[in-house]
Amino acid sequence: MTINRREFLLFMGAASGMIACNTIGAKPKHSPAAYSGLAFKPVKLPLPLTVDGMSPQQQITDFSSYQVQDDLILPEGYAYQTIATWGDTVGDSRFGYNNDYVSFVATSSESGLLTINFEYISGKTWMQTYNQVIGKKYLPLSEVRAALSQRQGKINAFALAAGDALKQQIETIAKEGLVDQGIGVLSIQTRNQRWVRSKAAQDRRITGISGLEDGRYLQATGPGVAVFTKSQKLGYEDGLGNRIIGTFQNCAGGDNALGNGAQC
Repeated sequence: MTINRREFLLFMGAASGMIACNTIGAKPKHSPAAYSGLAFKPVKLPLPLTVDGMSPQQQITDFSSYQVQDDLILPEGYAYQTIATWGDTVGDSRFGYNNDYVSFVATSSESGLLTINFEYISGKTWMQTYNQVIGKKYLPLSEVRAALSQRQGKINAFALAAGDALKQQIETIAKEGLVDQGIGVLSIQTRNQRWVRSKAAQDRRITGISGLEDGRYLQATGPGVAVFTKSQKLGYEDGLGNRIIGTFQNCAGGDNALGNGAQC
């Protein structure tokens, strides 16, 4: 189904009317008739809207309890499909965590490329579910937690000797967390009126540590590269020149590759 611009603005304007309502007993400026021009029935929200035309007592009755549904709830006539989830194979790595940006580039009338940003990990839930979802590598979480409890909750990992077992455990956890950040490119196509992954050669994954151990660096280009080639530099010198290790965060798809612009 489709919704035109006028219908969309009508719907959003009706929803924003709730913000302008100063008290729960304020007289609604709209009525349920405001929805009559829409081609679908809006999803019931966890708070009443002025367009619902409900009395204060009815609001108290209808919204006194609620049930959380672990699902994406859409209006009638809409549907969604799961293309990929955390841990699925993407290129030579995996689908990451907390994707907050998706772009689509059509490559034909029935196929295209999704670029997805994996901004960051949610530490607590990531650690609780890593072994269940990924399962390929044991993370020494209990060992590091035990070490933290013995050190009043603080560890300076940089001060630990290179061969220290605790330092290696911290590095293992940190690297896996960075693998679940970055950028992913997925090829998709329509099949039986549904979008599915086609897993083409264009699939690619840039993690937070791409290049760190495999030598597959990103590369900075353009006039700004002169900053890296100066004989006298200010600040930290990593010896990489215009090469860049990984990318992460990139809120809403913005480019933020470890302090440099990256050519992806």
